[in-house]
Amino acid sequence: MRKSLGLATTATVQSEAEAALDSYVEDLKAKVSGKIGRGDPVAIAAARYLSTPRKRPLGASSVAIVKETVRKFGSRRGNEISAEEWKQWIDGTTRADGAVIPGRMTGRSASTRERFLSSLLAFLSYAKRHHGLATLPSFERDQTARNPNRRARRRVQDLRPELIQRLFDACHISIRAQLAVQRATGARVSSVIYAARVCDLILAQGREQITFPLTKNGEDVTAALDPTAVAVLKDYLKWRGSLHDREAPLFLTFRRQPYTDNGRAYGGQNKTAFRAAKRRAAQAILEAGETAYGNLMRAGRPKEAEEARHRAQGDAELIQRLTQHWFRHMLAQRWLRRDPRAAMEQGGWLDIRSVMGYSHDAPEYRRQLVAELDDLTANLPAGKKRSS
Repeated sequence: MRKSLGLATTATVQSEAEAALDSYVEDLKAKVSGKIGRGDPVAIAAARYLSTPRKRPLGASSVAIVKETVRKFGSRRGNEISAEEWKQWIDGTTRADGAVIPGRMTGRSASTRERFLSSLLAFLSYAKRHHGLATLPSFERDQTARNPNRRARRRVQDLRPELIQRLFDACHISIRAQLAVQRATGARVSSVIYAARVCDLILAQGREQITFPLTKNGEDVTAALDPTAVAVLKDYLKWRGSLHDREAPLFLTFRRQPYTDNGRAYGGQNKTAFRAAKRRAAQAILEAGETAYGNLMRAGRPKEAEEARHRAQGDAELIQRLTQHWFRHMLAQRWLRRDPRAAMEQGGWLDIRSVMGYSHDAPEYRRQLVAELDDLTANLPAGKKRSS
């Protein structure tokens, strides 16, 4: 009987089978009459949600959250899960005896909780439209964390060209090529190591560009390349070799193997090499600082010597904090001030509000803009000058 209904077949007694049949019939009646039934099982709604074709694919984190929801509630029907159960799963609860039962988001930051809830509610909204879910659970939302005016600030304004050069010098050519492209394009790590193919790169003079197919926004993004990226990529292609397969992944590991998209199951596959390069770069910066310190001390300039040492320590710390995503912030900050449309095209943003989120105020830049205002002091009356 269960098999004929498309349900999981289990060894069960006749009464349980008949009860399952009655419930199935009641669900059919509810759908036909427009009444509220039990709703489809969470697992079935999730399977169809994840397999629905989209112009902009679901992000890996959203997919993971939906799968986690299935693991939590499995084959339970949507309308059989109370709003309180949803809240307890997310935020935990306190028992009558005072014992605290933590939830999935207990101890997490407000922004992390908001991202989790947004993905969860997007799935449940789909279940409401297509799988008989009667109402969505209500959660307390943090509007500030949900819609931040700016992304978390990175110290990209302190990332001077010589520090980037130090990092490049410390990298294996396989990582250096990726960083050079990210610096020029602001591309995400996933677009670089998983999406770009050999045929997506053009280094012909006057046409230097790279295309990232089906980026996070669901569209191809073609970005121009600067002379530094072109020079590094030419060296990389000599090292890479085997360019006859134009559909092959462009970027390979240091073992000349393609990266495998793991859906963020265990982090990006280039992190180990990138962290090693950062350590080497930081060490080189510290050693150069100590050399400068010694030279200045011997020259009888102790104050400058201490400044050189402290500057090197700060630069080394900055390099250690650097992530590849900083280059996306750097592109947004620099290009947004000059040409917002170009910034959007180069970085693959669809909405100016998205690129604005990556921009941060730089007081020295504002002072520069103010200093460029026309100087009217020469034309002010004498009394006005004194009062100013």
